[in-house]
Amino acid sequence: MTPLMQQYWEVKDQHPDKVILFRMGDFFEMFHQDAEIAAPIVGLALTQRNKKDADSPKMCGVPHHSVATPIAKLLAAGHKVAICDQIEDPALAKGLVKRAVTRVLTPGMVYDPDTLDQLSAHFICSYDSDHIAFADVTTGEAFYYSTGKESDREEILALLSPAEIILSEVELRVRQAGGAPGPVLSLHAGEIKGEVPSAERLKAYVAKLQGPEVAASLTAFERRQRTSHLRLSVTVLRHLEIFANARGDKNGSLFTSVNRTQTSSGARLLKNWLAAPLLDKAEIARRHDEIELWTNQVPALKNFRQILGRLGDLERRMGKVHTSVFSARDLLAIAQSVLTGEALVRTHPQPQNIPGLAAVVQLAGDIERTLVDEPPMALKEGGLIRLGVVPELDEWMRLTQDAQKLLLELEGREKQATGVASLKVRYNNVFGFYIEMTKTHAHKAPAHYRRKQTLANAERYTTDELQTLEEKILSARTRRDQMEFEIFQRLKTRVIEQSAEILQIARILARWDVLSSLAWLALERRYVRPRFNDGGRLDVQLTRHPVVEQSLKSGFVANSLEINGGDCLLLTGPNMAGKSTFMRQIALLSILAQAGSFVPAESAELPLFDQIFTRIGASDFLSEGLSTFMVEMSETSEILKQVTAKSLVVMDEIGRGTSTYDGMSLAQAILEFLVTQKKPFLLFATHYHELTKLDRTHPQILNAHMAVQDSGPGGIQFLHSLKAGPANRSYGIHVAELAGLPAAVTKRAQKILTGLEAPAAHAPPSGPQLSFADLASPPAPAWIEEIKNLDLSGVTPLEALNKISRWQSES
Repeated sequence: MTPLMQQYWEVKDQHPDKVILFRMGDFFEMFHQDAEIAAPIVGLALTQRNKKDADSPKMCGVPHHSVATPIAKLLAAGHKVAICDQIEDPALAKGLVKRAVTRVLTPGMVYDPDTLDQLSAHFICSYDSDHIAFADVTTGEAFYYSTGKESDREEILALLSPAEIILSEVELRVRQAGGAPGPVLSLHAGEIKGEVPSAERLKAYVAKLQGPEVAASLTAFERRQRTSHLRLSVTVLRHLEIFANARGDKNGSLFTSVNRTQTSSGARLLKNWLAAPLLDKAEIARRHDEIELWTNQVPALKNFRQILGRLGDLERRMGKVHTSVFSARDLLAIAQSVLTGEALVRTHPQPQNIPGLAAVVQLAGDIERTLVDEPPMALKEGGLIRLGVVPELDEWMRLTQDAQKLLLELEGREKQATGVASLKVRYNNVFGFYIEMTKTHAHKAPAHYRRKQTLANAERYTTDELQTLEEKILSARTRRDQMEFEIFQRLKTRVIEQSAEILQIARILARWDVLSSLAWLALERRYVRPRFNDGGRLDVQLTRHPVVEQSLKSGFVANSLEINGGDCLLLTGPNMAGKSTFMRQIALLSILAQAGSFVPAESAELPLFDQIFTRIGASDFLSEGLSTFMVEMSETSEILKQVTAKSLVVMDEIGRGTSTYDGMSLAQAILEFLVTQKKPFLLFATHYHELTKLDRTHPQILNAHMAVQDSGPGGIQFLHSLKAGPANRSYGIHVAELAGLPAAVTKRAQKILTGLEAPAAHAPPSGPQLSFADLASPPAPAWIEEIKNLDLSGVTPLEALNKISRWQSES
């Protein structure tokens, strides 16, 4: 084992669970199992130092200046990374260069925030028996929820999708025993004190891996309450395609369709608003007021958005300030963003008083006056600072800038003195400055030339004058580089000292971006301001689906709906007629309204919903042993347990995953339970036409259908308009024809259907199987008639008790 590999294994022994990036010159190398893990993830070829030696270690590497993307890929794949860097100058090292782990990275602790999805937060998480805490080290955001039940905690975890969960030893063992796939789990042991232990554990973990400065950059952990937000489960977000469509693509989602933000931080905030709409009518009104303010000042809005386009991602830039990848370009970008923010404050139609803005603007101005317009990425090689900032630095800068001129002047004098026109004065990193003459003219070298290096065709010399000039130039360059780096560090320190004020400004600007973008959306798509009532009525006129209407080349067919609390809109009609679209657009309209947006309608009056529930589509989780029907019933069960009279429930095709009579029975029982026991706002679509008869016994059920124009055999046209009353046919075979099924199949299906419908229409059912109509109105038991005919005045109490006992046994 070579000394280098001994050094590597000493590091690996200290970090056995991490991929070691081992600095060797201009590359970070990975060896053995680390290389085998990393190569397919990063897209590298495995190699060996000695391919003829079977014991020679596998290895792969990446250039040190482009390590950010490979690290991001390893972290995204769930691996932890330790960066082992050279901690002394190789040129000054005696023997093996000293190396040490300078940074440990986990999936929640990114190397460079620029490698992340700029439209999504990047959370780490921890929980204890009473709380669950989250932090995003790339933006400084930190908050926690109080959670009394494990189910609440798991739902929050599913909604926020942290990259990493940090737990105590006990909690880690319990979660690992569960065996469910999920985020990377990490241990942070030791005693944790504080009112919210999970928040304190996160801070301690960040401080351990990233340093106390990064931990200090997190905002104070804000207490958030789920009861202050419209509850949307992961299932609802998936069913309604809030952030991704049914195929998992972002295009076709509600977020993509309504996102008009100009900044990444604004887009992330809009995502938060859509995932957690409000229940506070006053706060919703404040958002609507600002949108309305902008819609009344279109030229000002257009100018404001143009300025926003220059803002950049101030939050994520600040998230880099404590990292090794923070550059002068990042510092300049922060300053430019702050100055853009000041311009936005002046442009905003309402006067704004932002604490700390003046001091931050002063700092931003100092940065812009100090740094050059396009600073280099390297921080210790000069070229960062403008001329005229520091007089002493100006002298060193002029000297280094004049070095070439001084060398040319010296070269000219030596050519004239020696008579050798091909004489050169040059510099390289190994031998420094030298005078070069070809071997042909070497005999002309003056006596004061001292030989420095002999080449095949030339001789290189130095002189006292050249040595003096070399020392002066190199000293000036070293001093210049050092002084420029010190000036950069002082500016960076000032930014860190004012980070709280800068982040507060960043969050205000993100909010303005969201609200002005929603105003632009309202103008672009003709959205209107919704009104809220105290929960008794939903009245929306000519509503449109916010996603579908943007994808249609022809006009979207708008529909209206008026229902009261406890009512059920029972929708029938064929597939493709628009039942699901209509129900989803009502749910999406409600989400947009409570998120603070205007809505796609001619007018909208809504209750404040506390929860939205959906049961839409067919899906199964075979890896968990759950069939389509089991998933359907499990989701329905959760709805029936949690729904309240202030909830909106969207149910599409309940009971279709089992046999006809089972499915119809379940569908009716679920529908009756909701309208009689829970009484939410209910939108219920079904192909079981027998359910439409329930409006006779349940007046809160309102039958409606999506209109279809039947133009004769083989021809139907979906009108996508909502009409009162039940549909008279399902048109399933017609839809199959439109889908391209062979004619032989559809014709045979039509014959089978005709044969099934004929006896159902003309003959009573035979055998023990009841028709669904019979199930809807079963014959009254005999004891009901006995109760009706009972002479109460002639019955003693004891006789009454005996009769009741008998009726109970018979029922």
